Amino acid sequence: MRSVLILARWEVAVLLGGLFGIVLWKLLTGGISLSYLLDADVPDTRSPSGFRSEASAGRAQLLIVTLIVAAYYLWQVIEYPRAFPHVPGKMVATLGGSQALYLAGKARVLLKSR
Repeated sequence: MRSVLILARWEVAVLLGGLFGIVLWKLLTGGISLSYLLDADVPDTRSPSGFRSEASAGRAQLLIVTLIVAAYYLWQVIEYPRAFPHVPGKMVATLGGSQALYLAGKARVLLKSR
C-alpha cells in the first residue's frame, strides 16, 4: 500500500511539473502572449471593428486578488500538507466580490454597447 502512495505522489509530481514546464516554455518562447492580459475591449464607433482596446482596472484588481488568494492557498498546502487547506470565509467572500465586480463591469460595457 505504501509503494502505491509513493508511486501516486511521483505521478502527480511529474504531471504537474510537466504542465508547469510546458506553460513556462510557451510563455518564454512567445507561444502564450501576455501583451493584452490587462486590456479590455471598449465600444468605439470610430473603429472598423466597433471596439478599441484599453487598460482595464477590473481585470487588474481581479488578477491581484486571485493571485493573493492562490498564494495563501499554496502556503496552506505547504505548511500543512496532510490536511485539506483552510481558507477563511472572508477571503472567499473577497474573491467572490472581486469576481462580481469584474462581471458587473463587463455587463455594464455590454449593455452600454447596445
